[in-house]
Amino acid sequence: MRVLIRWTCAAVAVILALLAGSAVGSGAPLATVATVEPVVLPQDHGAHPGFQVEWWYTAGIVAGDGGDHFFWFATVWAGEGLLVAKVNVVDLQADRVVLSNEYTKSGTLASGQTEMDIDGFGLGWQPEGVLGRWSIDAPVPGDGRLQLNLTPVQPYVLNGLDGIIRQGQGALSDYYSDPRLAAQGTLLLGGQSSPLTGQGWFDHQWGNFAFNPSSLHWNWFACQFNNGSDLMLYQFISRSGQPSGVQDATFVSPLGNVTHPQQFTVMPLDPTIQPPGATGTYPLRWRLEVSSAHVDVTLDARARNQFISNQIIPGFWEGAAAVTSGALGDCIVESTRESILSGL
Repeated sequence: MRVLIRWTCAAVAVILALLAGSAVGSGAPLATVATVEPVVLPQDHGAHPGFQVEWWYTAGIVAGDGGDHFFWFATVWAGEGLLVAKVNVVDLQADRVVLSNEYTKSGTLASGQTEMDIDGFGLGWQPEGVLGRWSIDAPVPGDGRLQLNLTPVQPYVLNGLDGIIRQGQGALSDYYSDPRLAAQGTLLLGGQSSPLTGQGWFDHQWGNFAFNPSSLHWNWFACQFNNGSDLMLYQFISRSGQPSGVQDATFVSPLGNVTHPQQFTVMPLDPTIQPPGATGTYPLRWRLEVSSAHVDVTLDARARNQFISNQIIPGFWEGAAAVTSGALGDCIVESTRESILSGL
């Protein structure tokens, strides 16, 4: 949800808000007047600057022409006065990060803006075909670059009720996804460029929850099963990893039917890891049970070095996982357990 999400989406919200300017400096919360409304596409692909925090999230697994598999993560977060982007690429065979960079830029996106440039990092949506096309261009100092075109192969899905979900206790956000993107592009490493093909996931989320402590930590899963079905589920948690009782899911059947199970089980399994630089401990295995969708799967992390460290945004676990029991497929696991501010 990302994303996400991914340094802890909500965590980012707090950091963005704290860096936003004079309103925070005076001890007063940021002034926001926007309220969440049902998601309407394609217009909601663009920016919503009236909200405290917003992000566009992309991630997935791609293969190079030599058969090596990579997990990529590329996301933009926007808050009042600050834009942050991150790229992270993991070589799943070598179990190491091969490309990583964080980008920052002061300023605010224009309402409806779909092309973004944050200190050289580009993310955009172009109205091509029926569902459009997303693109990523992430140059990294030292002769590295990830470039991807991401084309939806199935319709977008509105999460929650008409795209509105509970963001922790007492907060709401708009949230929609595209569970399957055809990914094609190139990865430049050490002066050598390799073509990439694979499959990705897209999330877009925005809302006013920067000062809501219950919105700051979660477990999030996005699964693409070989039978054509897709599953996204999340649960908000405490910093110690205990569920808060706020959770939801979106399941897309092989025929494209969409349901929103609210009763499911997320079970962390051993082993766990505390990555270098992290304050939290993260499971490397999970069991997900969604009885109404006939899903009962066990996930194993495809690499141990999938913790994303950042400078402005708190770190988080964002990684590829293989389904080792149950319906075959690949999943993305995101978990945000890092300390944001003392007491949160």
